[in-house]
Amino acid sequence: MTADALTDLLGTLRARDVRLRPDGDSLHFDAPEHAMTDDLLERLRTHKAGLLRRLAAHADTPPVESSGPATYFQRRMHAQHHTARLPAGLNVAQRIELTGPLDVDALGRALTALTARQGTLRCRLVRYGEELVQEVLPVSPVPLPVTDLSTLPPGARGAAGDDWVRRTAGEPFDLAVAPLLRTALLRRGPREWTFMLVVHHIVIDGWGLDVLLRDLTALYTAALRHPGEAPPTDEQATLPPLAVAYPDVGRWQRDHLSGPRIRELRAYWDEELADAPFDLRLPLDVPRPERHTNRGAAVEFTVSPDLSAEVEALARRRDTTVFTVMLSVYGTLLCRLSGRPEVVVACNIANRIRLEHEPLVAPFTNNVPLRLRSGGGGEPVVSVDAAARAFFGAAAHQDYPLALLLEDRAARGRPADDRFPQAVVVMQNQAAPALDLPDVTGEVHDLTVDGMRSEVCLVLVPETDRIRCHLRYARDLFDAETVEGWATAYVALLREAVASSPAPRTAPSAA
Repeated sequence: MTADALTDLLGTLRARDVRLRPDGDSLHFDAPEHAMTDDLLERLRTHKAGLLRRLAAHADTPPVESSGPATYFQRRMHAQHHTARLPAGLNVAQRIELTGPLDVDALGRALTALTARQGTLRCRLVRYGEELVQEVLPVSPVPLPVTDLSTLPPGARGAAGDDWVRRTAGEPFDLAVAPLLRTALLRRGPREWTFMLVVHHIVIDGWGLDVLLRDLTALYTAALRHPGEAPPTDEQATLPPLAVAYPDVGRWQRDHLSGPRIRELRAYWDEELADAPFDLRLPLDVPRPERHTNRGAAVEFTVSPDLSAEVEALARRRDTTVFTVMLSVYGTLLCRLSGRPEVVVACNIANRIRLEHEPLVAPFTNNVPLRLRSGGGGEPVVSVDAAARAFFGAAAHQDYPLALLLEDRAARGRPADDRFPQAVVVMQNQAAPALDLPDVTGEVHDLTVDGMRSEVCLVLVPETDRIRCHLRYARDLFDAETVEGWATAYVALLREAVASSPAPRTAPSAA
């Protein structure tokens, strides 16, 4: 058996969560039900000698607790990580300012308990031939190094702390080495701390970050109640057991996308994206570099309470949502900037379509393509109805992973632009991430904007009486002044959209 063929066999076994145990000249295995087919058993018997030699050569490597095929999202992230000029742009980094009597030992034990509960936080991604596999390693204490700046003069702490934050957030991960999690503490004063939490995007998404912080709060609280060396248990933290692990999701996704559902999804997306313009030709301020650095920035602006109320009224009249109104204006702006009658943007959707997926710290999010078509004549205008049709159609077919969609199109001679998605839209309906520890106030600051994976991204954050907007952009391509102009134009177009669809007049009552 060739080395490549042996590697392929190991990849197949890992993807099925089959664990081999050498015992002298014998080879035993542990496998989930239905994992071992007759063909796979025959391959094991035929190539037992080669497998025993391979296992003996790697006897010192860490054991694997569980494994499964990488999801399509992970495959796409893995490829982006290895082609980016700055792989740290894929780090999901949170700077959390803590004030109060923090128990550092309890926090360390809570972090270890968190990784025991959420296996993705001790996961690595390993390629076996053509098979990319996620492997979960056994639980081990989570390092929590502490840097003390409290002895420095107050005037020197700020610069030293900022440098520490940049270095902690900006160090890239090796995806083949677990864990893809980094934590560190900075002591600024007797009751002032900065807690850095950095996770690679290949094992987490925005929803998963909220779950992580909630679980960590519960486990830290339990660690305070149960002092000692052992990490707190889920029971002590009153956390319900998890029904599935993320390697199970990788196998479920393969099964889900191998039957009738994949034919339904392909039929819908083939029709929706036929001859779609995947290349978004925005005017650049600087020449496009050969490789994207992922350096990003953002322009923030607010839709005023009065205009927000008019947007809500328009959404009610059109029997749709505020998001689709905002989406239609985004489409209009991009059409006019690119000089095209239609554009394709990606919309970030949670994609947790099964109840047991909701409490997992893991990446489920999917960027679904939205084809936004303008009406004919004059300057392009994407109507609210057109945006609503695109969004709700995509939402009903959101379980077609973008990575698989692009692979399928390329295999059938209809490749999308390599840079897709160049434009993204995100609606953040969830509350801002928070870490609420007992007697300790926490303020979470997202540093992930520095990692820009598209050219432009509109993030919409509804508040009580207004809508906060973040127009993120790639610093490799655009200047801040340009994007500030786009933000101003967006608000102006939103006003035009509201004005062009006035409220119906009420008929006068009879005298």
